[in-house]
Amino acid sequence: MTDPWGNPLPAEDQTPKAPRPEPHFPEVAPNDVAPNPAWPGAQPPPPPAPPTLPAPPPPVSRAIAAPVWQGPKFSGLAIAAMVCGILSITCTGFVGIILGPVALGLGINGRRAIDRSNGWKKGDGMATTGIVLGVIGIVLSIVYLIFLLKNPNFITDFVNNLTTTTTTAGKLQGA
Repeated sequence: MTDPWGNPLPAEDQTPKAPRPEPHFPEVAPNDVAPNPAWPGAQPPPPPAPPTLPAPPPPVSRAIAAPVWQGPKFSGLAIAAMVCGILSITCTGFVGIILGPVALGLGINGRRAIDRSNGWKKGDGMATTGIVLGVIGIVLSIVYLIFLLKNPNFITDFVNNLTTTTTTAGKLQGA
């Protein structure tokens, strides 16, 4: 036999050509062998033991468990700033002129709180979003209120057009 490089191996390192299998089971005395139930005259196996109740659980210790580490939380100010910013845009007008500055203030305070938390609070993007949407809400509300001051009958005309119906000389449209 040779090693992987082609060199001959010494006799003690060579594997035998027909190795003997090792016994898998230890030697057992003839009296230790259980009788085969198929043999004539064999005793039937003993009946199974009756079931027992499980052991009661161990007593509960009164020790206080160590707190589980939790990651950084979102800043409540940042969330409130983003919500107020969204509402200031969707409720443009009298409500938007109030919610815009609220979103602006909450966003600025939220960013300060996040910066001071040393990574324990997150939500810087939500605070920035609240600031930007608050400014947009303020601008849209001011433009809308100026439009209403220039056209005082706009709302009443709009509501009247929604509530009145038009007819077409007794004919149905599309017929």
